[in-house]
Amino acid sequence: MLTRDKKMGLRVGFLAVVFVLANSADAASAELDRESFSLVGEALVEVGPFDLDVYQARHFTRNANETLVELTYLRDVPRYLSLKGWDKGFEHIESDPDLKLAMEWVRSNTPDLKEGDRFAMLVKGSVTRLYLNNLLVSDSNSPNVARIIHSPWIGDEALDLEIRAQLLGKE
Repeated sequence: MLTRDKKMGLRVGFLAVVFVLANSADAASAELDRESFSLVGEALVEVGPFDLDVYQARHFTRNANETLVELTYLRDVPRYLSLKGWDKGFEHIESDPDLKLAMEWVRSNTPDLKEGDRFAMLVKGSVTRLYLNNLLVSDSNSPNVARIIHSPWIGDEALDLEIRAQLLGKE
């Protein structure tokens, strides 16, 4: 049986957790405030032999060293399919041993995605933060993660050059 002091301690602990979560969500919302970014471009990403609409991609910048790529999912995408996408997007760099850990970090922090989810990849200098529906999923201080995270969409060897052009505002 819980004593009065233990019950009070549990209540205080619970309130502390709620406070931390609320403040984390507020900090994430402030960091991802789309109003403070400039939209560079957007593109509909279709996949497979039937060109199924999978997600709407948007590319934003805030200053010289802040870049955000956000994917708004139009259908459920299980993690294993996202991992196949990352593998395809990283094919051009997979032989670089310096980038192996960065690729593994991206893969290990990829969630299952549901219709309506917003998956955001924010790069600020050498810091990368992943958000799912404005909640921080993970962050990395690796300059290699920052270097590769957007490469499937806006990198020099992007998976689809038409989508790349749209996201870079060239089409």
